[in-house]
Amino acid sequence: MRTSLRQEMQEMARWQLLPGRDSFRDLFSRFVAHEFMAPEEQRRFSGSLLAAIARHAAVHVPYYRQLLAERGLTAADIRDPSDLRLLPVLKKPELLLSGNRMLAEQLPPGEQNHGWFSSSGTTGKPVRVMHTKSSNLLFSILAVRQYRWYRFDPMARFASIRLSSQNPALPDGSLLPNGKTLKQPRWRYGGNFFHTGPHLHFNVENPVEEQLAWLVEQQPHYLLSYSETLEHLVFACNGVWPVRSLRKLSAIAEQLTPSMRKRIEETTGVPIEQGYGLNEIGLVAVRCSAGRYHWHVEHCIVEILDEEGTPCGEGEAGHVVVTALRNYAMPLFRYDTGDIAVACTDACPCGRTLPAFGEIVGRYSRIAFLPEGTLPKVGTLRSALESVPAELAANLRQFQVHQYRDGRFELRLVTAGPMSEAFGGFLLEKWQSSFAGDPAPLDIVFVDHIERAPGGKFQDFTSEFMPPPDS
Repeated sequence: MRTSLRQEMQEMARWQLLPGRDSFRDLFSRFVAHEFMAPEEQRRFSGSLLAAIARHAAVHVPYYRQLLAERGLTAADIRDPSDLRLLPVLKKPELLLSGNRMLAEQLPPGEQNHGWFSSSGTTGKPVRVMHTKSSNLLFSILAVRQYRWYRFDPMARFASIRLSSQNPALPDGSLLPNGKTLKQPRWRYGGNFFHTGPHLHFNVENPVEEQLAWLVEQQPHYLLSYSETLEHLVFACNGVWPVRSLRKLSAIAEQLTPSMRKRIEETTGVPIEQGYGLNEIGLVAVRCSAGRYHWHVEHCIVEILDEEGTPCGEGEAGHVVVTALRNYAMPLFRYDTGDIAVACTDACPCGRTLPAFGEIVGRYSRIAFLPEGTLPKVGTLRSALESVPAELAANLRQFQVHQYRDGRFELRLVTAGPMSEAFGGFLLEKWQSSFAGDPAPLDIVFVDHIERAPGGKFQDFTSEFMPPPDS
């Protein structure tokens, strides 16, 4: 769906500011206008933000003060996004080792620290980043942009199913317990500025059947949850989606593969929207109707780089490297997120001019050490599970593919009841017919529970070739 500045301004007008928030009216209008600025104008805008935080880091952040001196640079050398090539890519191990040297010794006038935010640690030791109140506030502002792009009705009922640690705390400061609902009168982020409908919260640690029953009871219009959780809900409904109120889904945190998207959208009958963000940075980009992730020029600069640190060309996959432009408490220049995405350099069919990247391929730390041919095998199992007849998969709830060092694969299944022999036979036939010669051994095993990764995320593929999280 192609859009325009006029259409987006009309959509923004649906959002009515709360009393006392009128001072934000111009800011939200400017953010809409930014989405249609000429590319060169956007570049100058990002460059001005980059120059300002570079001046701050050169004086007040010990790590960057030393780095610039060692490279014979001054803050004046970092004024344009292209100047970032003068700085090295910041890897997570370097950030962990640098510790408090990454923290600003002094903040700009009027700025205050907000608190520490940690990465999930799914693929390594968690990274902790201090954010300012301004950078934290920007999360809510950019969340409204996402909801506008998604065409969410601000007065509708919003539901979230997340880890207890990621849901809002109860009034007494404790975590939301399993089996309980937390109901807030306004949306968690959009409600900081605008009149909205209620926001309902539930823990993902609740059994999937209870999650589905909760959705039927609450009848939300929008549901935000992890990609894997949405797939588990679809498995649990046995092909008949019971939440008739639902209008759209919002997938977060985990990779949403094309086969997952197809399965979920076909079963629920509603589209899935996506953003892209990191606890270390905040919201980075939002996916448009053309399938591209447009990054927020008010907040960050994104580079897609190959193994040598060279910008990728159109259609090439590379490392997602992000520079934060607003967090003066702990500036991060050229932070390697560990994600792999496809570069896009041409104009987007959606009509917006914000720079963008394409499909998120996966995590570098998860795929870099895999033997050649591993991912096609995993894809074969995904496709087989997607195409298995509904009557054979009625009791399927969760799955995980595991690769052993001796070349064996194991498909672990959590079910709500017995599975027929025909189910296993279907999968094995697909597996054996997909590879020439002798395919790798595949065992299908039934388990009571699949452990979540560090940080609570669910991983549907694990491998003994992947380095341990603390390596």
